[in-house]
Amino acid sequence: MPVPAPLARLRLAFADRDSLAVPHLSVDGMTPAGPNLSHWPGNRTPAAWKADLSTGIALRFARAAPAEQAAFLGDTELVLNDHYDTDGFGALLAVLRPEVAAAHEELLLAAAATGDFGTWHTERSFAIDRIVARLAASASPVAAAFRGVDDSAALSLRRYAWLLEHAESVLREPTAFAALHADEMAAVQQEIDQGLRGALERRGWPQLDFAVLSGAGPRHRMTLNTLAGAHRVLHVDRRPDGLRYRHHDRTESWFDLLTFHALPRGDLRPLAAHLGELEPPHDGASWNADPPTEPIPELYFGVPSAQEYGQVSRDLRPSRLPVERVVAACVSAFSRAAAH
Repeated sequence: MPVPAPLARLRLAFADRDSLAVPHLSVDGMTPAGPNLSHWPGNRTPAAWKADLSTGIALRFARAAPAEQAAFLGDTELVLNDHYDTDGFGALLAVLRPEVAAAHEELLLAAAATGDFGTWHTERSFAIDRIVARLAASASPVAAAFRGVDDSAALSLRRYAWLLEHAESVLREPTAFAALHADEMAAVQQEIDQGLRGALERRGWPQLDFAVLSGAGPRHRMTLNTLAGAHRVLHVDRRPDGLRYRHHDRTESWFDLLTFHALPRGDLRPLAAHLGELEPPHDGASWNADPPTEPIPELYFGVPSAQEYGQVSRDLRPSRLPVERVVAACVSAFSRAAAH
């Protein structure tokens, strides 16, 4: 289908000082002012176009009448994002190449959900999410297109531009990028299958949106999210040298969602302080927690460190607290939060 006139004038950019000075549409993330299509907290998305994912929001906008689009865009010249991920790619594609996005809508939405919500959907959606994330990695068959680009904003812009140009081939033939997703996909599928067969013990408190998953060894976060059946997830990693604990609040309680809602998240730091009273620091490790403003705040016993969004990289250490003590502290904290 032809691109509506209000969209045809838009050009791709990335959020930096120069682009922010030009009238622009921000998608997925948010810039301080101007039209915005996003599911991030505090977004300025018109109610008529809201959806659970920014890709879905942009698809709805792309289907709107040209007069509605023109009124919303005003004198906008650019469409941009302020970070790089799969939902951002889907949203940009829907605005800049709506005919391609519409033809692959189901896959784009599943891939965006894979990346933003960290849950298993389909093999193809997992592949697309990992292709987007690792497009410039050394193992990528197109890594040469990004060689020498060291600035993060410039790299994000170049990756988005490449994906927009090659969207049809990537979405139709993700196996061409198997080096970026095949091994991890097989590992996640195996973990989920083993978890369903009893390798992970699950206990749940539905009224608190809380689940505890216990088993031997680390688990991929997608495995935990897919099997938890809750948006507050405590993983107990049982090893010969002791118990390792990591709790996380999933992103669903951070995003502005339309069709479903996790319970409002609380602040995990008082819970970390309480656990720290039960188990003072030892062996270079302590109980730590992120503020609730982080997209995926964690509570963990390990070496204190900053969080990098989307990465599970903290150094966990064996804790001396028994499982039931940690679980009881979590249940008590979440129950108090629910009461208020």
